[in-house]
Amino acid sequence: MNSFKKLLIPISKLTALNLIARILIVPRLTVPPNFIGTPGSDTLIGEQLNASPAIGIDILTGGFICTRSGNDTVKGTGTGRIGGIGGSIEGGNANGIANRGNLNTGNGKDAIAGIGNGGNGADGNTDGSTANGNGGTGTGISNISKINGGNGNDTISGTGTGGNGGFGSFLGGKGGTGTGISNSSNINAGDGNDTLIGTGTGGNGANGVGRPGGGGQGGTGTGIANSGSINAGNGNDTIAGTGTGGNGGFGRVSGRSGDGTGISNSGQLHTGDGEDTIVGIGTGRQSGSGSLGGTPGGTGTGIANSGSINAGNGNDMIVGTGTGGIGGTGPNSGNGGIGIGIANSNSLNGGDGQDTIVGTAIGGIGAEGFPNTGDGGTATGIVNTGSLNGGNGKDTIAGIGTGGMGGDKFFFGEGGTGTGIVNSGSLNAGNENDTITGTGAGGNGGASIDGLTESAGGKGGTGIGIANTGKLDTENGEDTIIGTGIGGKGGIAPGGIGDVGTGTGIQNTKDGTITTEWGNDKITGDGNSSGTNSTAYGIVNDGIIDTGNGSDKLTGQATATIGGTAYGIYGEGIIKTGNGNDQIIATSILDGVQQKVTIGGGINIALGAGNDYLKGFGAATVDGGDGFDTLDLSAFNRSELFVSRVISGTTLNANITFNSNGNSISLSTTGFEKFIFADRSFCYSSLANEA
Repeated sequence: MNSFKKLLIPISKLTALNLIARILIVPRLTVPPNFIGTPGSDTLIGEQLNASPAIGIDILTGGFICTRSGNDTVKGTGTGRIGGIGGSIEGGNANGIANRGNLNTGNGKDAIAGIGNGGNGADGNTDGSTANGNGGTGTGISNISKINGGNGNDTISGTGTGGNGGFGSFLGGKGGTGTGISNSSNINAGDGNDTLIGTGTGGNGANGVGRPGGGGQGGTGTGIANSGSINAGNGNDTIAGTGTGGNGGFGRVSGRSGDGTGISNSGQLHTGDGEDTIVGIGTGRQSGSGSLGGTPGGTGTGIANSGSINAGNGNDMIVGTGTGGIGGTGPNSGNGGIGIGIANSNSLNGGDGQDTIVGTAIGGIGAEGFPNTGDGGTATGIVNTGSLNGGNGKDTIAGIGTGGMGGDKFFFGEGGTGTGIVNSGSLNAGNENDTITGTGAGGNGGASIDGLTESAGGKGGTGIGIANTGKLDTENGEDTIIGTGIGGKGGIAPGGIGDVGTGTGIQNTKDGTITTEWGNDKITGDGNSSGTNSTAYGIVNDGIIDTGNGSDKLTGQATATIGGTAYGIYGEGIIKTGNGNDQIIATSILDGVQQKVTIGGGINIALGAGNDYLKGFGAATVDGGDGFDTLDLSAFNRSELFVSRVISGTTLNANITFNSNGNSISLSTTGFEKFIFADRSFCYSSLANEA
């Protein structure tokens, strides 16, 4: 760049030049007249300040910029006018690059950058004689036509920042919307290792001054908003969007925080073949305080897809991170904002290859207040109501959700629910050795910070690893499904410690199906709840779990404390392991002691053909199927159990009953050849004779 001479060129003469390289800097570049570049490295810079709208580079309908080959740079910066200057109280809107024509940088390592800063709204007088204004919108790149980066390692970046609202005697002005890249038509980066980055930050809502005043709402922030088509082409591409909402303003009624979304896609977003990365980070901000009450914190969503996202073939990575904002304080304080890592309601496809799809979410903290305190925000790593497909290959799909903490004060908010994966659509990992993991941790309950109450602390939030009401399928291969749920701890207060939240590893509802098909598959549900009145479930199944053919292993383990409840496997549904030497293990631990009863709810288990093994006891009906099957009751001595329906020479039926504190619990079995107790073992015939 330093070797090129800076040229300040009249727009009327742009097409008449034929240079090796060109640098063009103008206050505002409006096209047409059209621009045709050189074979060398061209630079176009347009900047407009203190206007409404302010546009750095404005390509009108029918206009085009074509820089041809070379390492070209196109950069536009727009900064909106501050409200009150020039008559209008509203902050001016701004676009770095506004394209209604055609922007083509040709082959080479090209850079297209747009920066849009919305102007701040004007302040109003405290006596109400003059009004206040809202912040202007800021958009880095706005495309309603065609942008083509050509082949080469191209970078397309947009940064949009909304203006802040103006202070007012009644209502504070709203913060402006900030959008990094807004595309409703076609963006094509071409082949090569391309990077597309969008950063959007919402403006802050202003405070409302005086007794009747209300805080202004914070502006939304969106990194990439796509309702058209974005295609990164073949190569190792990166698409990244970061969205941050603006803070809400203070007032008699608090202003709500703006939501933040990293990538919002309702169109088509494709990276082509190659080892591609798609990253979305969304952060909701804090809501303002209000003398009448607070409002919830803003929602943070990493990737929100209602269209089609396809990473193409290759070892791809799709990552979404969402963080909810803090609630606003007041007499009725606001709850923490919702956090969602990846929300898919249409089609998300990792393509063939060893793909990784990860959603991470953190719920916002509930606000402190009196007399009511805000609850922690909910958090879900991956929410799928559409079709989420990892494609063929050794794929990893992981969701992590951590609920927000309840607010502290005289009274306490409850911790938010944390869920790793919520699936009510179709979640398919594809063929080969895939791994699906969900980890959910409930937020801790609020605690006393003043010691002026006799109430117990706030209840901890529920933690669920995987919650399935749809179809979850790993297809063929040696697949692994792991769900871990951890209940949030209860808050501490003079009146006692609040109840701990329930921890559930895998929850499969009545209409849900979990299928692993062919292969030696493993399903593990781990529930943990440590504290007062704890409840933990390893696997809760009211639907159908089918591990298909192969030597499969299903494990449900639950750990609870302090007089709690724990079941390794629980529910009214069906578990089928298919053909193969399968294992099902249910364990329950209370206060560090292994429990005798580990299964509940009357669940139905069919082990299929093969030499199968079941360890656990409780209210259930179990069929060992064909083969030499073993029932492990080693938590009991033989004398602790009553065995009935055992007749030598029949179809291996046995009804086993345990008297637990006056309650009879029965396990109905068919097809088991071996029974293991703590003090000895029996084959079926010897058990029949002994009975």
